[in-house]
Parts: sequence; structure tokens; C-alpha cells
Amino acid sequence: MISITTIIVMLVIGILGGFISGLVGIGGAIVIYPALLLLPPLFGLPTYSAYIASGLTSSQVFFSTLSGSLNAYKNKNFSRTLILNMGSGMVIGSMLGAILANLINVQFVNTVYIIIALLALILMFIKVTPSTSYIKFNRLLLITIGGIIGLVSGIVGAGGAFMIKLLQGYIPINSAIPLILGSILFTPLGMKMGQKIPDYIQKTIICILIVVAIIKLIF
Repeated sequence: MISITTIIVMLVIGILGGFISGLVGIGGAIVIYPALLLLPPLFGLPTYSAYIASGLTSSQVFFSTLSGSLNAYKNKNFSRTLILNMGSGMVIGSMLGAILANLINVQFVNTVYIIIALLALILMFIKVTPSTSYIKFNRLLLITIGGIIGLVSGIVGAGGAFMIKLLQGYIPINSAIPLILGSILFTPLGMKMGQKIPDYIQKTIICILIVVAIIKLIF
């Protein structure tokens, strides 16, 4: 039987992750994973292992990304070619990453997260100019890049791998349900807010969250 405290904490983490993922266009794992490791003990709840935190993160990522994708699908700039090719590589890679996560220790899982977080932090400062002209995609390259990203991020649940984690027993359903509900409900709100908030403010928010998460995991 799940406690009321657990439900509330999971709901809050889901709301935070969903809102942030919608606000800045990320899957939410960059916030959810460290939050699952750090917040429950502060409220007298048992500490989740890195494997369980990874599993719960994958469930949040799967459903919040699905919710966000359904909304993004309505956008005229939505590219089916990009999504299908890169997405297929990420699905395969994330499933393989989820399987490999069983063969590595907790410290390595956390190290992978820190590396991903640092890369995300660096990418925040790289200016990209959108192109309005027709772009011809290299499908093999998209699948390969997607596979590499999925492999690395799948280790910490960032790439999804929801079904694999579920079958491995790393997703406690009672904890996952409020986490997912909070995420689904607040991802659309985050997307609406993101359209009104200047880009530099969005970057500032996510940079602060990433730095705090890295510091907490290291120390």
C-alpha cells in the first residue's frame, strides 16, 4: 500500500519534470532523475536506488514526451522524416542502454547522468540559427545519431526504454502513476508558458537546474 506522502512527493516531482520538459523542450529526465534520488529521503521516504530512479524516469519520459509530441504534431514545422528516422534509432539505442544498465554499477550510472547533464549545459550556449529552406536528411546518419543518443541516455532512463525497464521490474507502478499523472497534466502548461517566455530566461532556468543537480549528485 502506497503512502499519501509518497503519492504527494511523486506527484510534485512529476509536475516539476513535466512543466520543465514542456517549458524548454526536453524530456524531463534531466530534472526527474536527480529529484528521485534526492527528494524522497528529505520527506522520510526510502531512498530509491539508481536503477529504480532510472526506471521511474523512463516512465515519466515516455508519457510526457508522448503528450508533448501529440501537441507538437499540430505544428506546421513538424518533420515526420526526422522523427521517424532519428526516433527509431533512439528507441533501439535506449532499449540496449536499459539492458546494459544492469551490467554496470550505480556510480557509473550517476557518472553517465552527470556527463549528459554537462553536455546539455554546454549546448545551451551554442547558438543555432533555424533554416527556413528545404533540408534533405541523411537517414543513415539520423538513425546512427539517434542510436548513440538513445544508448547513452537509456542508461539513466532519459531515452525512455519504458517497456524494457518495466519488464526488468525497475518501475514500481504505485510510484510511477502519480509521477506520470503530474507530468502529463503539466507538460502542456509548460509548452504554453514556453511560447511566452524569452529564450534566454528558459536557458537560465534549465542551466540552474542542471548545475544544482550535478552538484547534489557529486557531493
